[in-house]
Amino acid sequence: MKITEYLMDHRLITDGAFGTYYQKKFGDEYYVVEKANTEAPDRVKEIHLEYIAAGAGLIRTNTFASNTMFFDSLQEVVNNVEAGYAIAKKAVEESKKEVFIAADLGPIYDSDNEEYESVLAEYKTICDTFFACGARIFLFETLSDLNYVAPLAEYIKEKGETFVIAQFSFDKSGYTKSGISVRRMIERVAQEKALDAFGFNCGVEPAHLYHILKEVTFPEGKFVTALPNAGYPVFLRGKTIYSNNEAYFVKMQEKIADLGIDILGGCCGTEPSYIRNLTKALKDTKKAEKKTGKITLSEAGHNNHALEEKFQKNEKVYIVELDPPFQTDVSKVMQGAKLLKENQVDLITLADSPMARARMDAGILAAKIQNEVKIPVMPHMCCRDKNVLALRSAILGDYMSGIRQFLFITGDPVAREYRGKISSVFDFNSIKLMNYVKEMNADVFADEPVCYSGALNYHGANVDAIINRMKLKIAEGCTFFLTQPIYTDEDIERIRYIKEHVNTRLICGIMPLVSYKNAMFVCNEMPGIHITQDIVDKYSPDMTREEAEAVATKISVEIAAKLYDIADGFYMMTPFNRAGLISNIITEIRKLGD
Repeated sequence: MKITEYLMDHRLITDGAFGTYYQKKFGDEYYVVEKANTEAPDRVKEIHLEYIAAGAGLIRTNTFASNTMFFDSLQEVVNNVEAGYAIAKKAVEESKKEVFIAADLGPIYDSDNEEYESVLAEYKTICDTFFACGARIFLFETLSDLNYVAPLAEYIKEKGETFVIAQFSFDKSGYTKSGISVRRMIERVAQEKALDAFGFNCGVEPAHLYHILKEVTFPEGKFVTALPNAGYPVFLRGKTIYSNNEAYFVKMQEKIADLGIDILGGCCGTEPSYIRNLTKALKDTKKAEKKTGKITLSEAGHNNHALEEKFQKNEKVYIVELDPPFQTDVSKVMQGAKLLKENQVDLITLADSPMARARMDAGILAAKIQNEVKIPVMPHMCCRDKNVLALRSAILGDYMSGIRQFLFITGDPVAREYRGKISSVFDFNSIKLMNYVKEMNADVFADEPVCYSGALNYHGANVDAIINRMKLKIAEGCTFFLTQPIYTDEDIERIRYIKEHVNTRLICGIMPLVSYKNAMFVCNEMPGIHITQDIVDKYSPDMTREEAEAVATKISVEIAAKLYDIADGFYMMTPFNRAGLISNIITEIRKLGD
């Protein structure tokens, strides 16, 4: 019988955890258990047989981590997948029972968006291998989004009559690592015709999963799975321990079954005894009806950026960057913000620990300036220093404080001398953070979405690759770009080329050099910023502050004049928070449009 036909009238019990059970049973917590497909196949078959004997009508191949994140080459992955499917097939044959086999695929993480195609190609190779082995049920597990599984489901369907399941991992609050809520995920899954079933595995224990699912309306025409963890892990003396709560697990899974869930089983921490008792508990109960309905994909409301009105009128905008202090005294920043407001600056932006040197939190300071000075503020948010939990918390807190626009950046690397003492995080890059907040806009901030912008580092050998990266950001909702400082005619021509090839708004960066020492530092110590010697030569070591600022103003206005027909506005970076100098330069640049 085909699995679709079976599920029309029956509930299906699948197996429990493979990895955690293998590690407990054979005593090696740090062993990559998928390698046992070739190194200890009898152990793998033994576990499959235990689950089948416990009542599992569907088993998953021991291939969750069979990918190049854990194996040295794609050929090793192919060999491991072939071995894993063969073992599962042999176990079913020896059991002499009618048992479905699902080709199990875990997540493969791309470190950057440029790797998307290569990761997708690896997935396709794994799927091709499974299909050649005879697999017709494909189960993708512990997902946080649909980025790969949506195209892969269509790819698999093109190969023949297949059944595709996508299982997502949510935390106890009902969100995936990518920031997608259960409600939003169901809306998205409902649109994917190639997915036959979807569900939930890992992340939560059964009580939290039950409370999530009881509030849900499921899409029509899709089967649903529920494979929670045994509980939440405890780390004790270097080991991961799950509490022995088998009776509680079974009781909660019974309640989940009453919601009409089609496939039930277990994830991390569960064992054959869990499945045995779950099978007994559900043996004489009929499959319940799910609460289903027509699911439509909701979209975020629209929130204009603070600059939108000026953009619509094709007026130049002026954004000024101030640096939060290293200590607690914010008087200079506050005074600068007041002066800039008086000069009708459109927006202040605050850097988030540039050059990986810790400064006051940009979001908290932004709220203070915005609330007290009454000027829109856009804090930078850097992926370097915060994991996904901290990023989400910071965005929620800033939103509560009235912040509605952000600049998302990946972040400067930690200096080499501090490596080992200061840890970078990089759960996200700027593109992935934009995608994450786009989901928050459609869910948490639906009534009043936030706006976000991106940084443009226009240097680099391949300008077309830079353009492609900009387009990825635009696709994720990026409203405009702030460029790195511009000094040379060569840089101006590159900006012109980018503007001609990307339909976006460019706020061109101008950073005045306020002394000979400052010019020498930027010229020699700041990679990625091009300053020609003739610019440095305009300064001398014995200049007064007034004389140097006069030179800085002249150079800045000359650069702005060359950029004027390209730029949608100017992004003024304030050296040493000299807001007075910036105000004077902006006044002179405004005269260019008169």
